[in-house]
Amino acid sequence: MKTKRPLPLQLKLTVALVLIVMTPLAVSAYFIGQLGKAAANVAAGEASARTAILEKSIDAYHELVRTKKDLHHEVASRLAHRPDLLAAATAGTDVKPELDKLITNEPGLRAIAILRPDGTVISEASRTPAGPAWRDVEVYEPIGEAGANLRLAFEVSATINEELQQLKQSIDATKTFLQIKSALPEGYRTAFLVMIGIAGLVAAAFGVWASTFVTRRIASLVSTARRVSEGHHDARVELRGHDEMAELGSAFNTMLDDLDQTRRQVEYLQRMGVWQDVARRLAHEIKNPLTPIQLAVQQCVSSYRGDDAKFKKLLVDTGEIVEEEIEGLRRLVDTFRTLGALPKVEASPIALADVIEELKLDPTVAPRLTLKPPASPVTVRADKLLLKRVLANLVENGMHAGQENGNPGNVVISWSAAGDTARITVDDNGKGVSPENRDKIFEPYVTTKTTGTGLGLAIAKKIAIEHGGELSIAPDAAPTGGARFVITLPTRGADTSL
Repeated sequence: MKTKRPLPLQLKLTVALVLIVMTPLAVSAYFIGQLGKAAANVAAGEASARTAILEKSIDAYHELVRTKKDLHHEVASRLAHRPDLLAAATAGTDVKPELDKLITNEPGLRAIAILRPDGTVISEASRTPAGPAWRDVEVYEPIGEAGANLRLAFEVSATINEELQQLKQSIDATKTFLQIKSALPEGYRTAFLVMIGIAGLVAAAFGVWASTFVTRRIASLVSTARRVSEGHHDARVELRGHDEMAELGSAFNTMLDDLDQTRRQVEYLQRMGVWQDVARRLAHEIKNPLTPIQLAVQQCVSSYRGDDAKFKKLLVDTGEIVEEEIEGLRRLVDTFRTLGALPKVEASPIALADVIEELKLDPTVAPRLTLKPPASPVTVRADKLLLKRVLANLVENGMHAGQENGNPGNVVISWSAAGDTARITVDDNGKGVSPENRDKIFEPYVTTKTTGTGLGLAIAKKIAIEHGGELSIAPDAAPTGGARFVITLPTRGADTSL
């Protein structure tokens, strides 16, 4: 039966985004008219009530102005009939002290002057204006029969005309608002609907772009996962940027790297398991006939009683050759037995310095070994005997490689820790490892030395992997000029074999 294909994620995201944007806007388009009606009716009622108050305020302003003018003329008339001021105007006498008292006692009066008929000043007094918010209004009042005048300057508000004009404008605007219908104009509704349409188009366009951007990256992850499942273990995803998807891609690649390394380690351990099984069988099959062969040859050599010296010498030489080859086979059997009976890792916390420094107890190694410890001690979880065996094998190989290259065979060991991993490097001054031999040098019975069985590095790598670490060759040459072997070990981990 054909499986129904689900809707694409891109379409789902686009539709969801458009609905999310359009739904509140569409609902707003319905309620905006109702809200407009209610708001207009309430505002119209409020405006109608305020109009009467504003018109009364204008009448109060006009009444205030008239009252002020009447007050000013009343003050001027009263002062013009004062005897002292009449006498001063008639005689032309300066009465400034009296004028100063008048300014002080009369509210709103800022300046006063007695003028001759020709306009010249007989006497005057004034005080400083109250500020820029006030201006002077001058009032002239005849004084006496000689044609003299009394000039008074009263302070009035400088902004009263502007305030009155603003009040009139407010009344006009309120009356205009009262003429508007109780609903919002159609232009407003049309503009709002156009805004809704534009928002929907923008949301759809953004949804298409965003969904395409997201789904394309997800499709890249899916494609890479499928390629890995098809056997392309080197496939990796490339997601640019610094967002969550890029972090997911980076974590995905890290996981693939870890899986690839684990897969290689498992395959290596499987191959080593096969070799161990073969080694156990060969050790058993080879060891059994060695002793009978050796005894038979010895018996043949010792039982010869003839007087043929040439044959006797040939027989003795043959016996020595057989003895030598049997001894070589015995060593090979011991090697097979070693590979076939590797103990399990029993890890516990140990100080790397203690294990590495014990290598110098071997008098043949001590003169050739240089240690470079870190500033702080490094502790790892490892099997001390097996770790020492790995290091001893690497040191021995490094010494042989240097000597075969015409050097003394010096070896340098350094170690450090970073996070949960410790790193040990073993450098020699040999000729290094060629690129074509890097991948197979850890395989059993593969060696670049003139002597040896090729099992040492294979055993060392197996031990490192069973510790939860790794043994590899650095891509670049060591500072000493030869090869650099790198061991990584966990600083924390389980106490049993992996």
